[in-house]
Amino acid sequence: MQDLPLWLRKHLSIAYVPGFEFFLSLHVLARPDHHTSRLGWAQETLQALPASLVKQLHQFSSMSNQFLDAMDFLVPWEEGYEHSVEASLERVQALDAAQFVQLMMGPVYHPRQMQKWLQGYTDDAFEQLKPEHRDLLRHPLSAKRSFLEFCYAYLPFFRAEERRIEPWLVRAVHEGQEQIATDPVGFLSQVHPRLKVHEKFLQFHKAQTYTFAYSELARIHLRVSTFVSPHLLLGIYGEHISVGYCVDVPGSTATSAIPADFTLKMKVFSDPTRTAILKSLLAHPYCTQQLADLHGVSEPAINKHLKLLVDAGFVWSERRGRYVFYRGITSRLEQLAVDLHEFIDMPTPALPISPPQNERRN
Repeated sequence: MQDLPLWLRKHLSIAYVPGFEFFLSLHVLARPDHHTSRLGWAQETLQALPASLVKQLHQFSSMSNQFLDAMDFLVPWEEGYEHSVEASLERVQALDAAQFVQLMMGPVYHPRQMQKWLQGYTDDAFEQLKPEHRDLLRHPLSAKRSFLEFCYAYLPFFRAEERRIEPWLVRAVHEGQEQIATDPVGFLSQVHPRLKVHEKFLQFHKAQTYTFAYSELARIHLRVSTFVSPHLLLGIYGEHISVGYCVDVPGSTATSAIPADFTLKMKVFSDPTRTAILKSLLAHPYCTQQLADLHGVSEPAINKHLKLLVDAGFVWSERRGRYVFYRGITSRLEQLAVDLHEFIDMPTPALPISPPQNERRN
């Protein structure tokens, strides 16, 4: 590209989208330990939420890939979503059954297959879905109504934090616009450590590497957020892409460079038997008794391994009659590469500076 700065000035934009921040706040509440800069806020908010809302939070988090898939309908070129969270929720209300199912489950399955499931058709692939997704496909409009009721019930809790963070987000937008006008290449280059700006293309290093030639893009949309760190959040909408842009807010400093959920995931692979159990569950569902026979381990030992696997998010369970069956979640395993990248990306707290040894304090 002959003049990359000129191209970026025309095609790079930055905005604050309240609905984007709203769903990201729910993502942080669903995974508080992963977001060290937001851990204090998450703990206080979870304590303030009614128990019924916390239960729904985890239910809808499991259904919607921790609310990340639920943001994809906020297409960045439709400016109406910049007005309010309510505008985004009204968009959810307008979705039909198939659209809402895709919003919650993401673009994993072909629309024709989803349509068959919505019409009541079941097959082996349907039986392998998580229980939450099977229920969603059986009662999509009821699930949409419950989801909206949950969002509106949570909205006042988000509003309290929004009043604090909105001035910083608006300020970041104005400062970003000024930097795009003066040094767009430098500005885009510092958005995230795993976003690489090249002369003819952009690269995003996630679980896989995404490459976008500038000649194939209509626009790059930066969406400011105080909740996005440490993610490199990328939305792909044909010739439009959106990228989460982290905004630091005073009073939201990370207290630890090692998220507790990352440590838990690494612990899964510290035991060869537990790793073998996970591999078995990625291939086929098993109950505790079957796993004990398969791996030559006592049932109490299997239960301890399963608890860690479930807590780390690698396995889900479902009761069938007298037995509880467990199945591995392949996508969570694929996410490990991203988890490692995000751990490396996190800033390391600076060591306190000690006074010289020959300096005495009174």
